[in-house]
Amino acid sequence: MNGSYPVIAPIVEGHGEERALQGLLHRLVPYLREGAYADVQQPYRLPRDRMLKPATLAQALTVVAARRPQPTAVLVLLDSDDDCAVELAARVRDLARQSHSHIPLTAVVAVREFEAWFLAGAAGLAGHMGLPHDLVAPPDPEGIRGAKEWLSDRMPPGVTYRPPAHQPSFAQHFDLAAARAGAPSFDKLCREVAGLLG
Repeated sequence: MNGSYPVIAPIVEGHGEERALQGLLHRLVPYLREGAYADVQQPYRLPRDRMLKPATLAQALTVVAARRPQPTAVLVLLDSDDDCAVELAARVRDLARQSHSHIPLTAVVAVREFEAWFLAGAAGLAGHMGLPHDLVAPPDPEGIRGAKEWLSDRMPPGVTYRPPAHQPSFAQHFDLAAARAGAPSFDKLCREVAGLLG
């Protein structure tokens, strides 16, 4: 711990998550533990292809580990796309251990994509940024290929879902409880963040 609270350094793969994850974690911490606080640092963006290479992941870890206040943990977030989320998370953890075994690190992989969590918690987005007021979550949100397209199809005519523009706001409004129930990978994020709170 840094003083009496954790300091979390996120590493993400996309521009949208670079802007959205910090706000989501600030929202999640008191949701998971009433009265809790964590210093969530600005996410470091590392594209997926570089995140899965030992040298570039090591370089990113060196950068975030040198921040002040010094992180008490690193949280890596990426999308599974068509890969197995469990295996991909294990691969990232193994790569990180090769160079930075002294840094507490957890890797969370969103099944399919980050936006699957928005689909699972869609009720909280009803009426937000032009989405329908009767918006409901689809069955099996993590089984949908193209969560971004699902959101675009429900936005006003001429409006397309764009991660950098929409993710930060959607991350503040989607239904957290419904997302935990409907998206196991989001529940995994919640459990990992709760663990980082000590």
